[in-house]
Amino acid sequence: MTLVDYPQKELIARLLADTCEICGSKGIVQVHHVRALADLAHAGWQPSDWARVMLHRRRKTVVACDTCHDRIHSERPARPHTQ
Repeated sequence: MTLVDYPQKELIARLLADTCEICGSKGIVQVHHVRALADLAHAGWQPSDWARVMLHRRRKTVVACDTCHDRIHSERPARPHTQ
């Protein structure tokens, strides 16, 4: 029998670590998810700390504490620059 390594196991391990991947705090964490990494990479736009973590790890998910997760949802999306 061959053991298959599922990508979900990696996310579960990250959740079980109980560590915010943005600020490093320990405690209760939750997952923030985006539809596509391309949505985070806009030309001429400086990504936020949480977006940089996701882009660096090449993951559509980030494990965040309540404070960081609330901050993610309170930020306004960047508007494209128009000429």
